[in-house]
Amino acid sequence: MKKKWSKFANIYKKLKLNAKLFITITLIMLTTLVFVLGGLQYSFSLYDEQLYAKSSQVLMMSSDSIEEELERVEEVNYNIAVDPQIQKILMELQGNVNKYDFYRLEQELEDELAKYVGSEKYIQSIYLFDLAGREFLAGSSSNPIKKTDKDLAFKQADKDDGENHWMVIDGNNGDLMSVRLIRSYENLNFERLGHLIVRVDLDKIVRDLPKPQGEIAGNIVMTKGNQIFYSEKGINLPKDYQLRAKNDQGYGIENINGERTIVNHIKTDFQEWTYWSIIPFNMMFSKITAAKYTLVSVFMFMFVLLITLGFNFLRKITNPILDLATTMQEVQKGDFTVVHSLDPSMSHEDEIGILYQNFKTMIEKIDELIQENYSKQLLIKETEFKALQAQINPHFLYNTLESINWLARTNKQEQISNMVQALSHLLRNSLSFKNDIITFKEELDIVSSYITIQKYRFDDKFHFQMDIPFFVAKYKIPKLILQPILENTFKHVVESSVDTSFIKLSAYQQEGKLFIRIEDNGPGIDPLIIQKVKEGKVKPRGTGIGLNNIDDRIKLYSGEQYGLKIENLSGKGTAITVVLPAQTG
Repeated sequence: MKKKWSKFANIYKKLKLNAKLFITITLIMLTTLVFVLGGLQYSFSLYDEQLYAKSSQVLMMSSDSIEEELERVEEVNYNIAVDPQIQKILMELQGNVNKYDFYRLEQELEDELAKYVGSEKYIQSIYLFDLAGREFLAGSSSNPIKKTDKDLAFKQADKDDGENHWMVIDGNNGDLMSVRLIRSYENLNFERLGHLIVRVDLDKIVRDLPKPQGEIAGNIVMTKGNQIFYSEKGINLPKDYQLRAKNDQGYGIENINGERTIVNHIKTDFQEWTYWSIIPFNMMFSKITAAKYTLVSVFMFMFVLLITLGFNFLRKITNPILDLATTMQEVQKGDFTVVHSLDPSMSHEDEIGILYQNFKTMIEKIDELIQENYSKQLLIKETEFKALQAQINPHFLYNTLESINWLARTNKQEQISNMVQALSHLLRNSLSFKNDIITFKEELDIVSSYITIQKYRFDDKFHFQMDIPFFVAKYKIPKLILQPILENTFKHVVESSVDTSFIKLSAYQQEGKLFIRIEDNGPGIDPLIIQKVKEGKVKPRGTGIGLNNIDDRIKLYSGEQYGLKIENLSGKGTAITVVLPAQTG
């Protein structure tokens, strides 16, 4: 962890000022936002708990109100069952009555039932059945009871033996039936007189409940066991959805129709029903969510505002410094003319203006010193180049004159004429100081003249081969770099050998460089000896000018990455490679 922190710290130190400002302000704002949101989240959590408690309280009040109304209906149901007039009529209906008497009794019975229908506003209709199964109705008849529901109600009433039983009608949301068996109370014989069904409009009871306004106004759902028998209009529960109460009272968050929903529940002793309050999450927490988004929006606005103001303020400081740093980088690359492109408006009297002026003055003085020193170095190099080149001319001239003298004394032939012509051409090119840089083709002409002279000197004692591509003939090289190498080869290979010597001159181009290679089959040259000669640790045989001179000239002409490379061949012999830039100018 410490290493990672150290790594981030190093990266931060290398950033530009603008980036550091952005990161610093961002960290400060994010830290502030974390603390603010943390405090608000804690406050909202307390508020959430109050909402849950309040919604549970409202649900409990609603369940009490519903059960209170249903208990009133039970009371009406009981009053009907023990009403003396109604019991009298039912007993008369058990005998043999003609149509007229039946009609009279029917009217009297329905009139009695009508009195009870109007006593409670939530009673939808009252059904009374005598032992013969004849139906007597008071109230609304728009939705008659199905035979299956009626038979089930009779069975349940017989089972409860005079006790009230609340029955849910399947398929009718909020349609309840209070079912009771009517027994005779005359002389306390408790004979069966019929069945009583009181239909109640539960949906109307729920609609008339006093509901609070705002977040805690949810929709009511009622279940018995896991079966939903009533759901308030306004909520659409999936068909396969089941509400399960793990305890008598509680709340939780569930996903209903893809929406997070607050679900409160309370279980009562009344018929073992469970009351549920279904509140969509967005409905309850709409204000809280709006407050959170508003806070984040204000924070982002303040963040952008602070960043903008901070950058505008810092730009007046950092831009001149960045401009100066960029100029310094260009100067580091060797371009001193960029100091003239510095913003002249930065020449005010503050610290940055003084830094600008001092830097500009310093660079101008450095440029003057460099130009002066460069001119002196050019003069020194040119002098060294001329001096090194001049050292070759007497060295070679003496050897050539010795060869001509030897040939004249021994052979006394006309071939001397050809040697003199070759020597004349060679001296004319080597002693001319007019052009220090010539084409590779011109250098090959000098080599050809030199080889002509050596052929007359050594006859068939050596075999010379050239492999030069035509396209390298146009490249420019320093004059007289191949002839001294060939001279060194003849001295150490051809002169000291009794057998025929082989010498090969080849050239090729690779990666922008010109490689000229001279190979022989002589005894070889140890590169360590050459290195020690260059370092002054070993004194060379002869004048010590040849190879060292060529290597120095090439480096003066092209640079330190060019020069001579010496290697001993795997079999026998030496290969000397001249490395030059492949250029025509």
